[in-house]
Amino acid sequence: MMFLTLLSLFAGAQDEKTAWDNTINKDWPPGFAEVEIKSSADASMQKAIFHPSATADAQPLIVSLHTWSGDYLQKDPLADEILLRGWNYIHPNFRGSNTSPEACGSDKVIPEIEDAIHYAIEHGNVDTTEVHIIGVSGGGYATLLAFMQIDYPVKSFNAWAAISDLESWYWECKGRGLKYAGHLEQVTTNGNGFDAANARKRSPLFMDYPEKRKGASLNIYAGIHDGYTGSVPVSHSINMYNKLLDELYPEKHDQKISEDEAYSLVTKQINPDADPNAKIGDRKIELQKKVGNLSFTLFDGTHEMLVPQALPLIDQTKKSTSEAYNVLTIGDSNGTFPYSWTEQLKKLLPYSTLVNRSIAGNTIGFDNLDREELNTLRNINRYLEEAYAELGEGKEFDYLFINLGTNDTKTVFAKRQKEVYKNFETLIRMISTYTTEHGKNTPTICWVSPSPMDGNKANPVKYEGGDKRIQINNKKFAKLADKVGINFLNTYWTLKPDFENKTEDGVHLLAPGQFCLASGIAKWIDEQ
Repeated sequence: MMFLTLLSLFAGAQDEKTAWDNTINKDWPPGFAEVEIKSSADASMQKAIFHPSATADAQPLIVSLHTWSGDYLQKDPLADEILLRGWNYIHPNFRGSNTSPEACGSDKVIPEIEDAIHYAIEHGNVDTTEVHIIGVSGGGYATLLAFMQIDYPVKSFNAWAAISDLESWYWECKGRGLKYAGHLEQVTTNGNGFDAANARKRSPLFMDYPEKRKGASLNIYAGIHDGYTGSVPVSHSINMYNKLLDELYPEKHDQKISEDEAYSLVTKQINPDADPNAKIGDRKIELQKKVGNLSFTLFDGTHEMLVPQALPLIDQTKKSTSEAYNVLTIGDSNGTFPYSWTEQLKKLLPYSTLVNRSIAGNTIGFDNLDREELNTLRNINRYLEEAYAELGEGKEFDYLFINLGTNDTKTVFAKRQKEVYKNFETLIRMISTYTTEHGKNTPTICWVSPSPMDGNKANPVKYEGGDKRIQINNKKFAKLADKVGINFLNTYWTLKPDFENKTEDGVHLLAPGQFCLASGIAKWIDEQ
């Protein structure tokens, strides 16, 4: 451990004004409000930003911890993801920025994080078995502190770019002329120099593992360039992982990160032995360890949290968030937006590779707008050829999700619905034929139902009666899917409640609807 502490001093200078320590942006979206919570530490009133779930069923609670120089008002990039999910959320102050003795792991910090949890449970709609703590940078440090100290049975702790040893970090910052060294002098002596013993007392690395944590998961993430282009060398995360592995799983000594391996990672900023295909989001995974409820992921990045992948990653018991799949998606305009279901699915499958072949106006088998390029039957071989080329030589798709059929119900095709069913069967046969002729394994195919249509908003010239045709077709598609040996996922009735608020034009889904659709697909994967 001492070797890694010294090693981290060789990391180069960095830009301390990282996005994750930006304390200026305090513009929170609607639904997030400032609240006051009485501290169990000293009865003072402490503030937080709180968002309660408005759903009928109890939902998870995300306890998001602010960065080193931030406080409860610092806008959290996770806020928009919370809104999509309809989860409970709290962003406590726990004595604000780490620039005073009362902050930075003092005896007031953990009680006040726990106070925030109890406040959210009392005022939200919380599934008390689904409480998760997450933080980056100083928030990652506080997440490690909470893992070692908090009493509440938190289900998962997720520490990104975390500091684990304040004594080492002081000297690392001092040597680079970073402001954080001055902060630690304020914390440990009120500005009268640096007290190493005080710093160690506040450091998770030197705390004893509590038996009450058994059953909880700890996920540690670090960008391999942090310490060079960021303020926290990756040795902090490596040392914390190794410490806990020794204490929790001594029989798994072979899963430790050796000093030689750590030296190579820190000095080269790349792992020559890494799997080139292993990714988290769009980032290469340089090293990953997972033993029981403890995981460590070193990715190609700097001092950061990967959003939007961070929230899906809190629960790695699901196939969708723990496995790496190759997925092909084929759809229409709902699959083409920056917030489309295909993009939402990418973040819900953080380790997977997705190739999207959605085209606005696409149909199953009609020349929509008299354009052949909007007819999937005419283009499916090209789609598949392009998709396999994008995936890479020798690779196979595990899943193919098809979300087509909305444009096939347009008014202009109203009297041709029987053709839709024939086209459905023909398309599946063509996919099977293509894979066979090209020596490919046929992926697991799942047809995802066309979404509802709001007749009050949809253009009546184009779509009159479309929703009724969609309902009829979905029933027929389910039978046809069974006949041809594929899967059918009917998300129509999941999207139908409050659908008028999930679309502006009656046809295209807004972000919450797109997320709902993608979540249905991820859930389907988990159930396979």
